[in-house]
Amino acid sequence: MSNIRLKRKISLSGAVFLLIGNIIGASIFILPGQLAGIAGPAVFIAYLIASTPAILNCLIAAQVGSILPVSAAGYVFSSVVLHPFLGFLKEWTLLLGLIVGVPILAYGFADYMAFFLPESERIVVAICMVLALLVINLLGIHTSVRVQMVLVSIFVVSLLVFGIGGLFYMDRSLLTPVAPKGYKSVLDAAVPAFYSYSGFITITAIGEEIKNPERNIPLTLAITFFFVATIYTLITVVLPGLVPWEQLGTIVAPMSMASTLFLPDWFAVVITLSALMAAATSANVGMITASRSFFALSRHQIYPSWLSRINRRTHEPDMAMVLVVILVIAGISLQGNIIQYASATVIGAMFYGVVWSIGLIRLPAVLPDHYNNAKFKLGIRTIWIVATLKIIISLGFLYVGISNNPGPSAIYMSLVFLGAVYYVLRNHYLNGQGVSLKAILRDEAHQSF
Repeated sequence: MSNIRLKRKISLSGAVFLLIGNIIGASIFILPGQLAGIAGPAVFIAYLIASTPAILNCLIAAQVGSILPVSAAGYVFSSVVLHPFLGFLKEWTLLLGLIVGVPILAYGFADYMAFFLPESERIVVAICMVLALLVINLLGIHTSVRVQMVLVSIFVVSLLVFGIGGLFYMDRSLLTPVAPKGYKSVLDAAVPAFYSYSGFITITAIGEEIKNPERNIPLTLAITFFFVATIYTLITVVLPGLVPWEQLGTIVAPMSMASTLFLPDWFAVVITLSALMAAATSANVGMITASRSFFALSRHQIYPSWLSRINRRTHEPDMAMVLVVILVIAGISLQGNIIQYASATVIGAMFYGVVWSIGLIRLPAVLPDHYNNAKFKLGIRTIWIVATLKIIISLGFLYVGISNNPGPSAIYMSLVFLGAVYYVLRNHYLNGQGVSLKAILRDEAHQSF
């Protein structure tokens, strides 16, 4: 295994801005409107349901990130406490999520850019955004974090202005009946709604670059969840209180339109710019974490060695970032709709939610020194409660997601199968070379302790 380590450059504030920017993407400017068309005014209930697995993800990520502050910590954790095959599949589904997840953001960016450039080609704008982020990231993580801080600050303020201000201008009659299509529709909407909450675990992917990770990773998760949950609740309560839910499902940029009902016309421009910024910051972190995943698995000899190449100037994995951009552009070319993309992403997230939960139960027995000496430590009873709830909820979301999207789900599972085949062949090759993946991963866990 290569001894190359990434430098700890990211402070607590930098980590918070990266994570908020990752989670609050363009989906919150687009998805609540489309989901209101499914669930009616009860869209806010769908988002509250979606927040439950997100809380559990935060607890698991805080535990994993604090004891294994390495690149792609989720992979290392799942591999060591369960099996390298499950760890790889967890990381493989994450990369598949990248191929469908970042295109959501890129197309969200393009949809809102149409406010300024109505004649622009949607796919061209989406690809240009991704290429611009590539340039920023090749300049180094410091540059990326600074850009993130500025953009996140602007769009968070605009969302709070819209959400808090909208409370005073809502038409309460638009909120009844709460669930006009029944509560099953609310559960159906909760699955793609979870996409808006699905980014918390990405903090573990960059744990190797966070300063004082034992303290800062749990704190980052707690601070970020508070901000995200507050903003999402405000938006999903206010939006159907301003615009009839039947109309929301047909509007491409619902928040821009809704803001004109009680704010100056120029604020629609601010909301549009905020959506552009949110799409860019979320896509940015998705690309960063995916590149660190490629880097880590290359370092462990699962992927080709050139993916762990480090740029001499930035001391960061540049070739991994280039490959990420190529895959994202391939995903953009599929041109699916946002609910299909979101549902496919959630299927992968729920799969590795089950894997992580089983791993969490085994953690104290398999890595007793890591667990006993952790600054952030879930009690044994809490571990069982969190893991059990997470498994039940994940299986429920998987059932709903697959039932509502059988075609995309079948394609997604086929890609997971291809990943499994790749792992088996690669592991067979490494065994023939006298290389043990289990030994590599145990060494990685030991070095992080």
